[in-house]
Amino acid sequence: MAERKAILFNFWGVAFSSRPDAIFHKLEQLHKLPSGFLSSVASQKGSAMNRAERGEMTLSQEAQVRGVTLPSDWSVRGLMQELREAMTDVQSAVLETAATLRRNGLLTAVLANHWLDDCAAGDGPAHLLSLLGSHFDLVLQSCRSGHRVPEPTMFRSALQHLGVTSQQALWLDADEEGVKVAQGEGMKAILVEKLDDALEEVANFTGVQAIKAERPPPSCSPDEVSHGYVTIRPGVRTHYVEMGSGPPVLLCHGFPESWYSWRYQIPAVAAAGFRVLALDMKGYGESTAPPDIEEYSQEQLCKDLITFMDKMSIPQVTLVGHDWGGVLVWTMAQYFPERVRAVSSLNTPLFPVDPSVHPAEKIKSVPIFDYQLYFQKPEDFLWVYQSRFPRARCYQRPTCSTTSASTKNTASGGS
Repeated sequence: MAERKAILFNFWGVAFSSRPDAIFHKLEQLHKLPSGFLSSVASQKGSAMNRAERGEMTLSQEAQVRGVTLPSDWSVRGLMQELREAMTDVQSAVLETAATLRRNGLLTAVLANHWLDDCAAGDGPAHLLSLLGSHFDLVLQSCRSGHRVPEPTMFRSALQHLGVTSQQALWLDADEEGVKVAQGEGMKAILVEKLDDALEEVANFTGVQAIKAERPPPSCSPDEVSHGYVTIRPGVRTHYVEMGSGPPVLLCHGFPESWYSWRYQIPAVAAAGFRVLALDMKGYGESTAPPDIEEYSQEQLCKDLITFMDKMSIPQVTLVGHDWGGVLVWTMAQYFPERVRAVSSLNTPLFPVDPSVHPAEKIKSVPIFDYQLYFQKPEDFLWVYQSRFPRARCYQRPTCSTTSASTKNTASGGS
């Protein structure tokens, strides 16, 4: 078995295009400070900058030692804000490369000279660390390791965490000093001048074409999401998976599916800034399948969703449904509008209510829904299912009426 390779990226200048030196130079010009003053202060071990990273002091003391007078409007807070803003300039090509390399079994890491940010200036640093953590196997920060790039101990610590030798590792840096130190530690190193050229060298080292290759949409496997269970009432339990933070979005699958049908949408919606909850609808997957037909009426299913929301402390939600799940989310929006922020349905339009026409007759008038009538007979469903999945165990449930939310897929692991 071939040894695993590891690709390590410097945070500044590679994973993120900005570099502290450029920010220091900008502020030096703005405040008419001597050229190189801020960068030299920041590079000194135990300097004021290192202490300022923890909000302990200003740079005034260091300036006095050097005989530099700081302007009256100077503050470390302004410097830190400039650095925070620079930390939003992410290189999407690097994130895509890291994701592709991980899918192909390679290890990835980003090494960052960071400070412990305990200020109340927003949640930017938290989002940054979450973004990095979702793309790299290792995010090694100087403020937590006690070492800084390009110190040799920083590289040794990263290799130890990854479980690889220096000969298995490749380092990308926009600074020549970092490249030389990495090479001195036995690593192959790339000086990043043009990012595209550097990523091409990564492809040559790994044998994985990460940028130009077609990439499947990101998906999530069962072990990459948080699983939970909510007891609706005795004998009725709902299983769900969850990812992300922000306004809640509830995904309701159709027949005969499970939460896994949303595996491509879950990470995308979460990345867009939402808290995604994908349910196993009643009777599917790991949710319970009560035998009573009344449990599957639109009314009862809506009430169960309300109970789910109440127990999850979700006052209002955006609903997205597919197939039979689409029918349910339309019904929820009509009967519980105060609990629904927005609603969207895939392939299930909103049919106007017509009390004069029996639901079964309406289904008969739309040929594409004839399977719903066919599966009202349990013996027909069992024959089809067992023909397709001869090794599957199938448990027969009572027949659902045409007014129920859905005909149940009663076998585990539906298609």
